[in-house]
Amino acid sequence: MTQESKKTKLLFKTLPFLLKDMEEKKWIIDSFPFQYKKEQYIVILTLYKNNEKKPNNYAKAKVEFIKRGNTNISIIGYIDFFNVHFQSVANFCDFFGVERGNANRDLFKDFSQIFSDFIPNEKVIYKSDIESKLLGSRAEGNNPNAIYCYDVRRNGRNKDGSPNRRSIENSNKAQSLRPELYQRYYNDTNLSFFFSDIKEDGKSDIEIINLFANRSTK
Repeated sequence: MTQESKKTKLLFKTLPFLLKDMEEKKWIIDSFPFQYKKEQYIVILTLYKNNEKKPNNYAKAKVEFIKRGNTNISIIGYIDFFNVHFQSVANFCDFFGVERGNANRDLFKDFSQIFSDFIPNEKVIYKSDIESKLLGSRAEGNNPNAIYCYDVRRNGRNKDGSPNRRSIENSNKAQSLRPELYQRYYNDTNLSFFFSDIKEDGKSDIEIINLFANRSTK
């Protein structure tokens, strides 16, 4: 059965609505809770960038499953409208505590059936502190430890004189990690938020506001 012929049997019925809502709200990343075999997880769903290579034409987003009790432990896969896909059965079993002897060819299908009940149909902006931190650390896809905001700067201009625009990824990161600071500057899309992976580099909102104001008056 081809992917096209399976459209009437769409498993993740809420996923198209979530993706559309994320696009309308200008978010490339989202999170939601998930439970599997009595264990609690946080799912991070991240859209592919325009120039990013996908596993195939049907892949809709990357998904990372993070253990709620230890956010340093996770497994990454990808999702289409019908299944969650992982690198290997072995990696899946090791992460989720499934005995390899019990694994069969329908393992991912059975997992996807359970997962389908947890996918929301819209993006919820306000998250718990732990989810906000996870979203912020992954939004730009570079250094996950760079979560300490220390400045707001202008991006300069393009060759035609038009202002460079802040990326959606940077907006999502700032809105997740520093929502009040983001609200102050979000209308000016020529401004970007800068983050460090060194905690001591981080500055308070008022320090960043004064730093930006002093620079702007010179």
